[in-house]
Amino acid sequence: MQAIYEAAESTQRMIYQVAGQTIVIEARDSWAVTIIEKLFAGWYLAPATSVRDDVTQPLTSESDASESDTAKASQDASVTPAIVISATVKPPDIPRDWPQFEVAGGGECFTDGTTFYIEIERSVIAIGKTERAAVEVWTNGLLEIQSPALTRVVTYALAAALRRRDLFELHSGAVIDPVSGAGVLIIGPSGSGKSTLTVQLAAAGWPFLTDDVLLLSAEETEVKAWPLRRCFAITSETFAASNFLQTHASLDYLKAQGSETQHKRQFAPHQVFDAKFKEHCIPQKLFFSQVSGSESSRVLQLTSAETMARLIRMNPWSCYDRSTATEHLAVLASLVKQSAGYALFAGKDLLDTESAANLIAHYTRD
Repeated sequence: MQAIYEAAESTQRMIYQVAGQTIVIEARDSWAVTIIEKLFAGWYLAPATSVRDDVTQPLTSESDASESDTAKASQDASVTPAIVISATVKPPDIPRDWPQFEVAGGGECFTDGTTFYIEIERSVIAIGKTERAAVEVWTNGLLEIQSPALTRVVTYALAAALRRRDLFELHSGAVIDPVSGAGVLIIGPSGSGKSTLTVQLAAAGWPFLTDDVLLLSAEETEVKAWPLRRCFAITSETFAASNFLQTHASLDYLKAQGSETQHKRQFAPHQVFDAKFKEHCIPQKLFFSQVSGSESSRVLQLTSAETMARLIRMNPWSCYDRSTATEHLAVLASLVKQSAGYALFAGKDLLDTESAANLIAHYTRD
């Protein structure tokens, strides 16, 4: 694959805020700077320019005592970055005699229980290895921004860095019942129907966060959910069945918002839905979705133990990553305590906006 970027040795520190936390990224070359800027623009990570205009410049100027701690972190060379990323440095040798397992989306992880090496198409992520950063990334050359492998690499690195800041990833859509105010999580892997249901509820006027990836954080006595991905992604079937989307977003519009991936089209929800965007919610209802293929949907209430077991299956790093496992499992347990869990067997009726809203409202307004 031909690269469209040139790499130059020019270390820069880039600072971002997400879900109330601040992370510092150390980009070791100009390619890495460009890639981080472009990828993070598609997620809910606020760049440092919201604090100060020059924080992504090379680390040459001195910190001013009147600046915020956030701005200082971007310039202080003694601050350990959350992620170091480079396309021009050779990765370390992976200890291939360590126990290994496959990671979602393709790739292998080698670990001794403390240090992890994730290899994805010859790009390498090291977690818990170096003193320079919690997570270090060496990409397989100057990958294109459209490369699925690049997205997976950065996503795994970011998730590992955020776990070390007590932010835990969950593959879930999220909306808020406009009547009861209950935060609703629609949880499941790709193909489970979570994006379709999230779209239908947002089309029905339910305030939305995201259709795909959340971050969970413990806030005093409650767990909050924060959105991570900006764009929604839907199948052609969902678009064809949604009168709302056909009225508010043409197929040409959807194609213009992003490339088709896994037979899905992306669009910016803020430009399509009349419903309000919310930067976080307090989850109270958890729906674990799977497509049933039936005409009508079924919902079964889960016990607390069943709900916890399903959350752990959706969050394998809560067991794999020992350095964050205690806090990770505690957040999941608190989420179970404050929420009711349901198994949702999604039928074709959820392709109708009114039917989808009525079904979920039955459980959020009891």
